[in-house]
Amino acid sequence: MADFLHCKVNLNLKDGSTSTGTITFVDNNQITLKDATNTIDPSISFPSITIPNAKVADLKILQVPSTSNGNGNGNNNSNSKKRSKAKNSELVDDAILFASKPSRSTTPKPKSSGESSHGTNGKPEKSLALDVDDVKNSEFDFQANLAMFDKKSVFDSFRKNDHTQLSDRLVGQNKIENIAKPKKEKYDNNEMVLDSQPKDNWDSIGKSIDRQKTETPTDSVKNHGAQRQLSQERIKMKNFALVNAGDLKPMQTASPVQLLEIERLAEDVFGVSPTMMTEACATNLSKLIIDTCLGGSIRLSNKSNHNLPPLVLLLIGSGRCGSRAFATGRHLNNHGVRVLAFVISSDDSDKELHQQWQSFEAAGGKVISSNFDELVDIIQNQLNTPVELIIDALQGYDDHLEDIFYELENQKTLQKVINWCSNPQQQQKIMSLDLPSGIDGGSGTLSDENTKIECRWCISMGLPLSGIILAYKNGVMEHQDVGGHHEILHYLVDVGIPNKVYLMKPNLRKFDKFWYCAETCIKLDVAV
Repeated sequence: MADFLHCKVNLNLKDGSTSTGTITFVDNNQITLKDATNTIDPSISFPSITIPNAKVADLKILQVPSTSNGNGNGNNNSNSKKRSKAKNSELVDDAILFASKPSRSTTPKPKSSGESSHGTNGKPEKSLALDVDDVKNSEFDFQANLAMFDKKSVFDSFRKNDHTQLSDRLVGQNKIENIAKPKKEKYDNNEMVLDSQPKDNWDSIGKSIDRQKTETPTDSVKNHGAQRQLSQERIKMKNFALVNAGDLKPMQTASPVQLLEIERLAEDVFGVSPTMMTEACATNLSKLIIDTCLGGSIRLSNKSNHNLPPLVLLLIGSGRCGSRAFATGRHLNNHGVRVLAFVISSDDSDKELHQQWQSFEAAGGKVISSNFDELVDIIQNQLNTPVELIIDALQGYDDHLEDIFYELENQKTLQKVINWCSNPQQQQKIMSLDLPSGIDGGSGTLSDENTKIECRWCISMGLPLSGIILAYKNGVMEHQDVGGHHEILHYLVDVGIPNKVYLMKPNLRKFDKFWYCAETCIKLDVAV
């Protein structure tokens, strides 16, 4: 900063004014001018004025002091060189360096190896060091210096001059010979990918009776439906009752005769035909099955689900129960469920059953008749989805198995069906309509212990049967506290019987206003 002494300068101040004078003193904090004037009042001249460096925005040299020719001092020569250099360039003080924008043209260039210590003639020069102030006042040009480095050519040079064999490198020494490929612990991202539309033989089921079957292993199935030994006296001492699971109020039960009379009055007096009751029952029961057993809308409404639809099996026997099972299967088909029906024998005189059968097949359902081995082969070998629900519609409250399947061939087929259903893998999938097949709807007893189906759900249609309570008392149906088995889940489904039917006869008035509620399906509990 001593280089600015005795120089006549023009100081541009930050307040917009300009001061002109000769510098007599300068340091890092202030500048002193002699014979100074200011643009605020140019007529006034100050003999001496001191200005802080913080107020200076820019400095411009107007005149450099003259030097004496007779002075041979080395220091004066050095100062003369610096002052002459200042004539050709604008000097910026350290205190106002932040206010100026230095040029990148002053960026020092790297010297070559030959020029670093020798001149052009090969002799060492006395001094090639840059002025320290020039280096401090300059800005390093990163972009220009980075452009001088060509990475591509450097790496190409490395590769050209590298003659090391790949086997001699460290990466070659760490390589493991592929003698025996180890088993993968994780799959790649292109493996274990399911097909968007998996297929099986569902579309070909029921089209040809003489189609070739795949071989099915015929393992002997043990009969797990034998009646367990229970203390009859202990069971009969208990008072079983069906109650509403919502408010625990007792539910009135009807005998088979009363229920038949109620349905007859609904048709004769109010015009509610069996077809109408079948349709109402199928609508409410299919909704219960979808929500309770098949995952509801979360599963069936997911259009991006790549899995095949769930599979439901219908076991058709009785005309009344079979018609309602076919109608329920048709509604399930409409909601994306695959339904397969097995008919042991069909009565040609039952027009209602055959009408529902035809509607079921027209809606996409599949029917297998008589040959139970064919049904097992389809389930085990031809379909890629397991059976998730088995609807037991073999009997109903108004029939008995021995009356429906009186022919020897049908009895053999019935026994195969019951043995297959008695398998523990199937018992937890069975839903019986009215009451489990094999149990008498009026007395709650068994005519043959080998022809009883163990169920997980029991669906009462219209009204609960009194035979259910008697079956618990007789030990035919087991409560959760008896034998440690899973409790049977009971539901009551509305079939559209008019409430005024119960006012027609005195013995039916206990059912009056029973269905005056918002629900079309009620869960029942067994109270002891």
